[in-house]
Amino acid sequence: MLDRNGVRLASSLLAEYLVSLSGATVNSVKRMCLVLPFVLLVLAPARAGSKNIDTVYFNGQFAFGDHGVGIPPYGGTLNGQAAEFYCVDFTHDITGGKTWYVTALNLNSSTTAFGSTRLDNKTKYHEMAWLITQMEGATSNTTKAEYQWAIWSFTGAVSPYSMSSTFVGEALTAVDDGLFSGKGWEILTPIGTYGQEFLVDPPQVASTPEPSSMLLFGTGLIGLSLAIRKKWPAKQL
Repeated sequence: MLDRNGVRLASSLLAEYLVSLSGATVNSVKRMCLVLPFVLLVLAPARAGSKNIDTVYFNGQFAFGDHGVGIPPYGGTLNGQAAEFYCVDFTHDITGGKTWYVTALNLNSSTTAFGSTRLDNKTKYHEMAWLITQMEGATSNTTKAEYQWAIWSFTGAVSPYSMSSTFVGEALTAVDDGLFSGKGWEILTPIGTYGQEFLVDPPQVASTPEPSSMLLFGTGLIGLSLAIRKKWPAKQL
């Protein structure tokens, strides 16, 4: 991702390079500098609406054990930065020290966008995210485990706790009544067969360029192209 300093540096280096050019070569570069910013301006909105491609690393850490499994949050990194993952997938096993690629989808995306997820059900992901918020607020490990098993029941887990079905009902009510919007949450769906689906809150370290950075870079190129026109007029034949 280019920040403001990066844009300034790129523009400076390009300007120094252009100083060494002349004639037809300069004219070609000028045309490129005029066209490229508008290409970036067109591509930026499309990029903003697309799903991110991220890299998940699971280091094997979890909060505590319960009935032979680890209760989230799990430890690891997202695109190389420390992150906490909440597992919403009981049907796929993972081991510590493994890395996989995922698509990151905001829970406020359109219903059709969830076709790329494993459950293909926006409401269920909202319910699971709500359950995670309740688990985060629980004070005992037993209650935390009850909420986590309720989350795993969406993917076929048989909960050892009687309260799980009650929690699922409360989650549906909260979502249906508009008490939980899912704002800020993302679902990380593995690309391929290996890996578990995770929910993360807040979204962490998206790998794709931000549209604002692309717009800033495009604007810088437009300004640079105008400067070039003043410094190198077209060669007269």
